[in-house]
Amino acid sequence: MKKLFFLIGILSSVTISAVTLKDNKFGNDSIECVKNISLFREYIKQKNYDDALSNWRKAYQLCPKATKNIYIDGAKLYKYLISKNKDSEELQKAYLDSLESLYDTRIVNFGKENYVLGLKGSDMLRYSFCDLERAFSYLKQSVEAEQTKSKATALFSYFKAATDKYKSNTFDKDQVLEVYAVVTDYLDVNITKDSKSKKFYIKAAENVEKLFVPFATCDDLISMFDAKYQETPNDINLLKRIVKVLDKKDCTGADVYYSAAKQLHELEPSALSAFNMGNLSIKKNKTSNAIAFFNQALELTDTNDDKANSFYGLSAAYLKSGNNSLARNYAFKALEISPKWGKSMLLIGDIYAASAKECGSNSFESAMLYSLAIDKFISAKNMDSSVEDIANKKIATYSNYLPNNEDAFFNGYKEGDLYNVGCWINESTKVRIK
Repeated sequence: MKKLFFLIGILSSVTISAVTLKDNKFGNDSIECVKNISLFREYIKQKNYDDALSNWRKAYQLCPKATKNIYIDGAKLYKYLISKNKDSEELQKAYLDSLESLYDTRIVNFGKENYVLGLKGSDMLRYSFCDLERAFSYLKQSVEAEQTKSKATALFSYFKAATDKYKSNTFDKDQVLEVYAVVTDYLDVNITKDSKSKKFYIKAAENVEKLFVPFATCDDLISMFDAKYQETPNDINLLKRIVKVLDKKDCTGADVYYSAAKQLHELEPSALSAFNMGNLSIKKNKTSNAIAFFNQALELTDTNDDKANSFYGLSAAYLKSGNNSLARNYAFKALEISPKWGKSMLLIGDIYAASAKECGSNSFESAMLYSLAIDKFISAKNMDSSVEDIANKKIATYSNYLPNNEDAFFNGYKEGDLYNVGCWINESTKVRIK
C-alpha cells in the first residue's frame, strides 16, 4: 500500500509538471520520460537498484538528453550489476562495455569530454578484466587536458594505470616517474586550496604515495629529471615539478635540483626562491652564491620575519666561508628583529666555538672560546624553549673542550673567575673547568 501511494504521488507530480516540458529535450513522450526519471531517481536514493533498472532503461531510451542524472545514476547501476554478477566474468565484461557506451553517450549529449573521460577511465580501472590500455588512454587525455581541475579519482587512477602498465611490461620505470611527477603536482595544488574536495585530494595523494614506494629512489628520479632538464631547461612547469618532487623525496643534494631551482629563481624571482637558493648554495659549498642570494632575498621582501631569516642565512654563509666576525654581525641583526629567536643565539655560539683557534694563542685561551659559546647556548634555551634539546647537546659537546684545573692554574685563573675574550669578540665569560 505504501508503495502504491508513493507511485501515485510521483505520477501526479509528473502529470502536472510535464505539460511545460519541451519535446526536443524530453523526447516524443515527455510525460513518460519524466515519470520514469522520477521513479528511478527515487529508487536510487533508496539504494533499491533492482527496482530502479526498469525505469532507468526506459528513460535512457526515451529521452537521453533530458538530464545528466540518467548518466550519473546509470553508472551506479552498471557498477552494481558488475558487482552482482561476480560468478560470470563474461557478463561482467558485457556490463562494463555498456558502462563505457553510457559515458560515450553522455559526452555526445552533455559534452565535457575530458572530464567525463576521467570518470570513464577511473570506473574501468576498478576491474581487473578491463582493457588497461584503453583505460590508461582515457585517463591520460583527461588529466593532460584538465590538469589542476582533474578530479582526485582521475589523478589517482591515472597513476595506478601507469603502475599497472609497468607490471604488465608495457611501461618502463621512467614513464611511471613522469606520470607520478605530473599527478603529484596537480594533487599538491588542490591540497593547498581550502575547498570541500580537499579531503579527497589528500586521500588520493596518500594512495599515490603508497603505490610509488617501489619507484621512490632518488637515483631514478634524478636520472629521469636530469634528462628532461637537459632537453627543456626553460620549461617553467618542468622546473617547478623537479624542485617540488625532489624536495618531497629529500633528493635535494642532486645537481639537477640545484640547477632547476636556480633556473626557476631566475625566471620567477621572489624572496622565497632567493632564500631557498641561498640555503641550497650553502649545502653545495657555494658560499659566495649563497651570500648573493640572501642579499637578494633581503631586497625582495618587506616582512620582518623574512628579513630575520635572510640575516640568519647570511650569518651561516659567512661562517662557512670563514669570516666569523661578519657572521656574528648578521646573527645579531637577526636577533634585533626577532629577539626571542633562539636559533640565532645558537648560531652565535657556533661562531664563537669556530673561532677558538683564531682567537686563542694557547690551549687555555682557545678553551675560553668554548666557555663563551656555552654562555650563548644557555641563553638560547632560556629565551626559546624550542631549541632546548639542541642547546643541551651543544653544551655537552663543547664542555669536553673546556680547560682542566692545571691549565687554568698556570694561566692565573680558577673556576668561576671572570675572563675577557679579546680578539674581535670583546666579550666576557666565566672560567669553566671540565
